[in-house]
Parts: sequence; structure tokens; C-alpha cells
Amino acid sequence: MARSARITSTGQHALLRAAAESFSRLLELLFSRYPDNEWATFARFGWRQTPDGLVLTLADLMPPMQGELDESVGHVKIREPYTLRAALEAERHPLAIGVIHSHPLDCPPDASPIDDDMDGYYAKYFGPFAPGRPYVSLIISRLGTDIAVGGRVHSQGQWSQVRQVAVERGSVRAWNDPRAPSDSAVSGRDRLVAAFGIQSARRLRRSCVGVVGVGGTGSAAVEVLARAGVGRLILVDPDHLESSNLERVHGSVPEDAARKRAKVAVARDHVKAIDPDIHVDAFLGSLPQDEIVDALVGADAILGCTDQQHSRLAMSDIARRYLIAALDCGVALEGRGGVVSAQVIQCVRFLPSDPCPLCRRMIVPEQLAQELMAPDERARRIDAARIAEQRGERGGAYWREQPQLNTVGYLTTSAGALAAGYIIGWLTGRFAPPFTRLQMNLVAPFLDVTDADDPPKSDCACRTGVGWADQGAETALITAPWHWATPVRE
Repeated sequence: MARSARITSTGQHALLRAAAESFSRLLELLFSRYPDNEWATFARFGWRQTPDGLVLTLADLMPPMQGELDESVGHVKIREPYTLRAALEAERHPLAIGVIHSHPLDCPPDASPIDDDMDGYYAKYFGPFAPGRPYVSLIISRLGTDIAVGGRVHSQGQWSQVRQVAVERGSVRAWNDPRAPSDSAVSGRDRLVAAFGIQSARRLRRSCVGVVGVGGTGSAAVEVLARAGVGRLILVDPDHLESSNLERVHGSVPEDAARKRAKVAVARDHVKAIDPDIHVDAFLGSLPQDEIVDALVGADAILGCTDQQHSRLAMSDIARRYLIAALDCGVALEGRGGVVSAQVIQCVRFLPSDPCPLCRRMIVPEQLAQELMAPDERARRIDAARIAEQRGERGGAYWREQPQLNTVGYLTTSAGALAAGYIIGWLTGRFAPPFTRLQMNLVAPFLDVTDADDPPKSDCACRTGVGWADQGAETALITAPWHWATPVRE
């Protein structure tokens, strides 16, 4: 390779995501010659360009075969057959191509002149094989007990630094991450520090959580996350506050209902009243609208609180394709004749490898279709059902009401606080949800707690496209209907 000029980053920053299983395999491979010698592998990446920067997802590894790396030297020396194999494979898929290598123990993941030569060469070499796609270069080191990741991306003629790294349910240090909160930023959270340690409080301050749905359940979760010190919150909800919401929406007052303020605006103001230093992005919109996906792919975890089937499908998609840990929370109040028979809380884990709501038999096609209907069609069907019933016929062919009592504040608050606690456990690394699909009935003996560990269906679309980001769009389980209003930032 010819000597290249020193590479400098001039583009937007990049965020790297990886699933827990694939990242563990990557570390095992790269550190196979530790502590003194380096190793490397080519890899495939999904990506999404957002207004905030480039999001990369580690989709697959292309480990070296025997003899494709020079084992006689301590640094990484990639032989031409390996490079050619990676290039030819890149022609057969839509993913980005990149190389990941290790630095020796306690050697920072900064690019060396040799790395500059390699990246300058590969950014040009892979161009004809993967036109229009990013070239990714990552360096991983073990610094004491920390795993540190540095790197850069060549995309659209510019180099960008990898400034954020998010490994599903794991803690990894991004070497060029500018977010470094001081201990003063976690003051006032002494009990959390006493329980989980100062490092956990710092992680929360560096973290970003997306909350989809900020009504009764979501507003309670938002309050718990804000009081715990999460540094950034992305709030999403399409609705405006009504007087009937006041009983269960945290932070709301009668004036908010009178003005019909957006629920996300009420939640944002409540967070700022708790801690004005928390960064809040509030969106009037819904998943899976593109603008909402753009915002949420920057989160470290997502909490769904809409209790709607289309939202669950979208959250499962975003977890699988963009490698984000997600938790969905819903409640149900059931009864008849003035007697409450069930008060149910459900929490469902959506990790990249988890089965989707279709596999788990959580989706009722008729109910999903009704959720996505345009308002005029919905009105026509409801009217047709009413006329049919007046004639003594069944109206279910036109519209099916879902029999359920309205939820109440103590139930949604309990559910939201519980779900937010599990998100805190994920972000701090101190504990994780011990279930895949938890259901409990608060008025049943011993709460009647169950965990439905549903197996995935082998032919479901959710078994493909893991980590493929935008390049796995054809495997999406749901798309936004045409009649939804364009999202607005509040």
C-alpha cells in the first residue's frame, strides 16, 4: 500500500450498535492473541442516515480463514485473498463493509499511521464492490476492566468518528465519546448511588431512553427515569390531553386539559421541573413513522407504553433491525356487573433475537387493522355496525369493539414504574428483566405471575434481517399508514 495522508474526520459523528451475542463472538475472536498481539476480521454493517448522524449496526462477522491473516507478525497484516473474498461477498448483499481489529492490552484504540494507510486504501478499494455504502473501520481494546471502541466511517466522501457505542444490555466505552458527566451531575441521587454505585449513576446520566406513549403508564415511567437521572429522554405520543386523562397522567393539571396540550409537551415540562439539565426531545407522532425512527435509533433502550398492537410490532422491528433493547408495557382492567375480576400488568421483552408479537400470538388481525384505519373509514364501519345491530344482525363484520374497562391511575402508575425500573437495570448493568413476557394479576392470589416464553416461528420475517437496519426494510412487519399526520417536534 502507498503511504496515505493522515486521516481527519470532517463529517457527522457515528453511532455503533451491536447485539450482545455477536459482540461477545467478536471479542473472543479479536482477543484470541492477547495480551500482546492484534487480530482482525471483516464485518458487515447495516446503517441509517439520520439528521443527527450515521447509525451503524453490526450485522455479521466474516472471520478470517486459515492463512488469510499473517500470524507471524504481532500487528494486523491482511493478505489479499481475504480482502478479495470480502469484496466479492459485498457484491452479493446490500450491507456496508468494514474491518475490525484489536490493539494490545491497555493500548488505546487510536488509529496509528499503519491504520491510516489501511483505511485510506480500503475506502477506495471497496468502493466499486459496495457503491454508495459506508466503509467502517473499528479498533477495540481492553483497558483495564473496560472494553473501549474507537473508529471511523467513510461515507459520501467524508470521514466521521464513531463517538457513541451501544451494545445491547452491555457497557462499552466509546473512545471518542464527548459525554462525560461530572459527579455533580448525579448529585441528589444518593440512594441510587448507595444501591448501585456511582458508576451506575454516571451511566444513567450518559444514557438516552425513548418512551413511546406518555399517557398514564408512560408518564409514570418518564417520572421514574427522570428522577433516576437519565441524561436524555425521547418522548413520543400523537395525542393531546383531555380531562379524563388527569386521573392518571403524571405532571398534568386541569389547565393542560383545558388547553388540550400535547401529552409529550406535558411530559417534557414535568421532566424539566424535576431536573432542568435533562435533555428532552418531544415528538407528536407514532412508530413506525420515519421521523420517529430517526429519533429513537439514537436511544440506548426503548420503553413502549401505548398498549397498541401496531406499536408493539414496530418496537419489535426496531429492536431486531437496529439492535436496540426494548420493553413493552401494557395494562388491562377487566370486570362485569360492578365487580373487578382482573387488573393485569404485562411486560414484554423485545431484544434483537426475541420472537416478534406475531410469533407470540399477541396480534389480533382485526384489531390491528382497526388501529390503522383512516378516520373516515373507521366512522363508516362503526356506523355500519350500528345499523346492522339495529336490524337484529351482528355488527362484528363491520367493527369489533374490544371489551375492556378504562384503566385507572394506580394501575398505570404501578406498571410504568415497574417497567422503568427494568430499563434502569439494563442501563446500569446491575440487573435485567428475568422474563420474556411477564403477566401478573394484581387481584389474583400471589399475583398469578406467569412468564410466557413463546418460541419463534421458523418462517416468520423476524428471523431475518437482524442488524440490517434500513437495508432490512423488506422484512419490516409494519409500515406507517398514509393518513397519519406528519410528526412534529414539540
